[in-house]
Amino acid sequence: MGKARHLEISTRLEITKRHGRVDDYRIDWSGAFQPPHVTVKGRTTVPAQVTKNYASALLAPDLVRWI
Repeated sequence: MGKARHLEISTRLEITKRHGRVDDYRIDWSGAFQPPHVTVKGRTTVPAQVTKNYASALLAPDLVRWI
């Protein structure tokens, strides 16, 4: 289940990265039965709030951390 979830999240974020909404991201797994923590680094040319709203809508809002 973790691998499928990882692929789902990374696919969504890679598409977002290609479209220029995020600069980079990291997916951290703390345990097999816990949800991952996703760290997103927004681009400087896109307002931070726009990036937060977009990524939160793309993923579950409680998964996303911002740098």
